[in-house]
Amino acid sequence: MFAMQLHDIFAHYHAPNVRYKHVAFSSKNFSVLKTLQQTLPEILPDYEIWDEFQSEHAMPTQGCSRFDFLKQTFHHTKPLLIFYPDAWLRHWSLQDQQAFWAQLSTQYGGKNIVVLFEETHDFTKQNNHYFLPNKLPNTEITLWISTKNTLAD
Repeated sequence: MFAMQLHDIFAHYHAPNVRYKHVAFSSKNFSVLKTLQQTLPEILPDYEIWDEFQSEHAMPTQGCSRFDFLKQTFHHTKPLLIFYPDAWLRHWSLQDQQAFWAQLSTQYGGKNIVVLFEETHDFTKQNNHYFLPNKLPNTEITLWISTKNTLAD
């Protein structure tokens, strides 16, 4: 359904000339999130998956500190798909949560990171300095791109 849009997004934002490659996807519709959760690994088969409910890979423990989570995320050896990061973030202060999204927005180099999360008004309000929302046409999906990309375009 929206697989072609996703292919186009990754072709653009994961291109060698793009500096800020990390993106996020959200939806308010749980069934759309589940479909994305199934589709993203098909499109990005070389990405390691971190999912609070199931994962074949080593990942940070719930309740770990922001420092430990960021260290494991940004120094990872493979590109990452992080599904529902609230499993980790809910244990942190609001400032620590914002610090994670700020670093995701401004980090360049290293492996690509794609995050999937449930869209809330709070996220938009807290992170409008770091990520800009882009509704994908004819879907209930929002693509979040770094505000740094808009400055670089």
